[in-house]
Amino acid sequence: MPITQLIAMIRSTPPRQAVGLLAAMPADRIPVAVAELTTSDLVRLLPAASDDLQSRLMGLLSTDQLADLARAMPIPDAVAMLNQLPAEQVHTVADRLPQPTVAALLTAMPADRQTDMLSVMRPQQAQAAWAGTYQREVAQALARANAEVSIPANAPPGIVLVQIFGWQITVAARRDDDGRVAVRDAEDAAYRMRANAALAVTDYQPAADVLNYCDEARRQGRPISAVSWVDDRHDGFLKRALVSLVH
Repeated sequence: MPITQLIAMIRSTPPRQAVGLLAAMPADRIPVAVAELTTSDLVRLLPAASDDLQSRLMGLLSTDQLADLARAMPIPDAVAMLNQLPAEQVHTVADRLPQPTVAALLTAMPADRQTDMLSVMRPQQAQAAWAGTYQREVAQALARANAEVSIPANAPPGIVLVQIFGWQITVAARRDDDGRVAVRDAEDAAYRMRANAALAVTDYQPAADVLNYCDEARRQGRPISAVSWVDDRHDGFLKRALVSLVH
């Protein structure tokens, strides 16, 4: 059967049956077929393939093609795909992905794969990935506090805007920080975005001088606060910090 006809059949057939067509091909014909498949084709087919066939197909793809797939796939499917690659190869793929995608993939990976991936990532890249993960988790916690959370076009990097009780509050979530960086970033963002208040969120207890600075700022009529958040056990602290800014 001509390869063009086979590709047309694969594209017009449900994924599981299309995968069956690929699996039934002679081994020397599979690379020819894969070369004709687009990223969209592979996104549709790979989740339906057995682990063995997935590995064979991915072994025929370049690093750039794998990165295109990881960007195009739903996060769970991308993680399942990357989990089949050696850690070093996952690292080369991650180098070609936007930081939010890397953070989402790391979060969804099993702990042992996280360790493997982090062990071969550049320290700066790993730190940025985890920073993005923390920021996303804090944003989810803010949403659980019944606040409206958004990232306006004019928001500085890593800043979300919270609307609650008619107030706009800029929130800077910073990992591995005692509040010094987060307070500065949240306050600067509030000034630039003309928000009503600023909130710093960190995974460490805010330093005493940071808390004193926030207290003095509030006395001067600049509503700023700092709070520690690590996981959903601290959602209550986060909600109380938000409410304290609007009262």
